[in-house]
Parts: sequence; C-alpha cells; structure tokens
Amino acid sequence: MHGRALTLLCLLLAMASSAVQANDDDTRRLLNQIDRNLNERERSHLVEETPPDVDPSALITINGTTYSVDATLTDLEPAIYVAINLQQWAKVDQFVEKYQELPGHNPALVLMAQGMVARSKDNHSLAISKLRQAQASDPNMMRAKLELARLLFEDYQSSEAKELFSQISSAGIPDEVRPVIEGFQGALQDRNAWHGSASIGLGYNSNINKENGQQDTFFTCYFFGCFPSVRKMPDPVKSTAMVYDLTLNRRFQLSGNHNLLLRGLSYGNLYDKHKEAEPKDIYYSDNTSIIYAGYNYQDAKNDLSITPLFENNYTNRRTSYQSWGGRVDWKHNLSDRLQVGVNAQHKSLSYKGDLRQYFEGVKENQIGLYGSYLIDAKTVVYGGLNYTRNLQSQQTAQSRSYMANLGIYRAFDAGFNINATALYRQTRHDAQDLFLGGLRKDRQQIYILNVGMPRFAFQGITPNLYLKHTFNNSNIDWAFKYKQTEVALKLEKRF
Repeated sequence: MHGRALTLLCLLLAMASSAVQANDDDTRRLLNQIDRNLNERERSHLVEETPPDVDPSALITINGTTYSVDATLTDLEPAIYVAINLQQWAKVDQFVEKYQELPGHNPALVLMAQGMVARSKDNHSLAISKLRQAQASDPNMMRAKLELARLLFEDYQSSEAKELFSQISSAGIPDEVRPVIEGFQGALQDRNAWHGSASIGLGYNSNINKENGQQDTFFTCYFFGCFPSVRKMPDPVKSTAMVYDLTLNRRFQLSGNHNLLLRGLSYGNLYDKHKEAEPKDIYYSDNTSIIYAGYNYQDAKNDLSITPLFENNYTNRRTSYQSWGGRVDWKHNLSDRLQVGVNAQHKSLSYKGDLRQYFEGVKENQIGLYGSYLIDAKTVVYGGLNYTRNLQSQQTAQSRSYMANLGIYRAFDAGFNINATALYRQTRHDAQDLFLGGLRKDRQQIYILNVGMPRFAFQGITPNLYLKHTFNNSNIDWAFKYKQTEVALKLEKRF
C-alpha cells in the first residue's frame, strides 16, 4: 500500500472509530444531564414543612415539661399524631399496639399509622396499601388522604396523586398547609410535561482531525543500495467552532407506574476550518441526533426504561452512519442518598459513502454499571464501569473497550456549580493489521469540567464554561496517538 493511501486509510479509520466513542461519551453525558435537570426541577417545587433551622423536638416541648401518656383513647390518639409528626416510629408502634386494644379506637388511625411506619422502612407498597385501607375506612380523614397523596407522589403514581391533592386543596385546609399542597401540585404538573435544554456557544478545538503530525523516515535496502522513504501523518487542525446541543424528554403516564417515554438528543460542532485534500476536501463539522421511544416503569425505588433507538451521525457534509438498536436502563435507589444502576445497549450501524468499504456489518454492544451518592443537598459523587464490544466483518477492525469514569457535581451558594468527570478507556482489537504494523491497543484519558454560572443568568439563560482534554495513547502511535483540547462558552436554556 502506498504511503498516501495508507495515510488516508488511517485518517478514515481514526475519524470513524474515534467519532463513535466520542459520540457515546457525549450521549452518556447528556442522558445524565436530563435526569439531573428533571430531579432539580421537581425538588424546586416542594416546600419544606419544617424549616431546616428549627429543632423538630421543640414542636412538642411545653414549658420544658415531658408528659406521660396513659393507655386511654384520650391520651393515645393525640400521642400517635405527635409521634408521627416527630418521626419517632418506635413510639408510633408502641402507642398503636396499646391503642388498637382499646374499645372504640379509630381503625383508620391505626391503618394510617401502620402505613407511615412502613414508609419509614422504605416499604412503599405496604404503606400505600395501609393508607388506602385507612382512606376507605374513613373517607373524611384528611390526614390519611394527605399522606396517601404524598406516598403516591413519591411512588410516581401521578394521576391518582394529582386527584387526591386536588380534593385536599378544595376541602378547606389550613393556610399554613396550603403552600405544601401547592408545591406538590406544581411538581405533578411539571412531571409529565415536555422538558429539556438547549445550549449554543463559541468554542475552540486544538485538534479537530485527531491527528499528531508524526513523521518517520525508513530505509529500504536492496543489493545495489538503500533508499529512504518518508511517512508523514497529517498535522493537527486547529479551529474555532459554534457548539450546540438540544435535549427533549417527556413521560406519558399510561396507568399506575407505567409510562411511555420519549427522549431526543441532538448535538454537534460547526468548525471554521476544514482540510484541503485530494480528491476532495474534508470537512469536520458534525452532528449526532438520537431518538429514544419506549416503555418506562417508575416507582419510589426503581426506574426502568426499555427503548428502541435511532441514531444519525452527520460528518463531512453528509450522513456518516445511521444506526438502529435498543437500550435498557434500570436505576435503583438503595437509600435516599445512594443510587445504583445498570444499562445495556445494542446498535447496528450502517455506514455511508466512502466509509462503507471499510465498515461493513458493524454492530456495537454495551453494558454498564452506574452509581451515585448524595453527600449533601448540593454535592453528588458518581461513577461507573462500561464494556463495549464492537463487531465488524473484518476481524482486524473488531475491538473490546473497557471504560471507567468518576465524577463530582457541586453547587455553590455563590451562584456557581461545577461538574468534573474523569474517564479512562482501554481498547484492544481482535487481530493484527499487517498494514498498520501490529495488534492495535489504545489507552485513552478524558477530563471534562463544566462550570455553570446561574449567578449571571438572564431571562432563564445560564452561561456555562466547558473544558475537555483528551489524550489517546496507542501502541501504533504514529497512526492513532493524539492530544485534543476543547473549550467552549455556552448559553443554556432549560425548559
């Protein structure tokens, strides 16, 4: 193979394979951003019933005196309410055990208390069952109706929760409770609406073609003498760019915890520079758009999505590839602070144009593990492991990738937030490529920092500073080793 042809082949292979990996990383980042934005939006509606600087125990301290509770209806009934309000669940159990033995006790109060104890143990199904029974036993018991509505909200049974909160709101509730009810109603109205984000900005990329400019000289010797030959890889192309991304998300509740989920992503770069080459110029501007549509189950502990997907990648002024596939995501809340998850994805990629001759029958299978921990109300650490199997008709192009990532999100009172992520990926191809000089093995490091500046937001538009540095090391370094730095200042609107 001639040097020019070999260089062109390496350029095409590097562009195509690195583009798919970069797209997967950006897609993962935007999907996580959707979930984080939805959670923040929902929490913003809810009103704290007890101010954070008030000691809850003070709510029942009367002149510093502790009162004993006699085993009578007159004493036990208010004591149960007080213990529930103070979340003293051991006391609730003790009081209910005595209370339900007394003639004339209120069965609805017993059922409500048992339901609240079950909720404290994260047994939402039992809690909802008990509160439904309490509501059926005494339809006029407003406290049981309120707790049932709250539980249904937490369990993502939104339609029924919305109906109950509406009934409570029109029932003449105390003024001090109304902001709490209105907070839940606002969150419910938002929950099943269209949400997303759009950002656009100016950026700079130090290496849009992911090249290293390496030059090597070789000597080929015959019996009559040695002759030099030079292999020169393309130089890195630097460019300014317009960068953008768009996300859309909506759940349509079907019944109970069952939903129809629609998600869309579109992101890309419009570069100022291109590469002049024979037989035609190479343009690096790109766009990736993905649509997910499928089934979603969500309750207080679990979030399961099964969605077919369609992806379109546009590069070099034409469609580079299209893919059909499916994705499964499952997230489970182990506690109020700890969430774990697993995801699996399959894509069949169909390359277009010149790339078709190098990439036939391309299939990509992924499986990943995910975890996040809420340190406090403003700090989240997260991380994950991911395995990707790339299958193609040529064994030399097939590969296995192992990726680990670790990150932290932190919001500051000064009106800034940061999201810092580090990724490490190892990729190993299945067979040696004699033209390239061996069995390709890559080691990639990526560092991403996003600084949000809500302090400078105007009309709901927030500035964001985005920094990304990529270092790709390869045993076939002359072809695949490169460094790349990306910087962008974007304006983001959430809706």
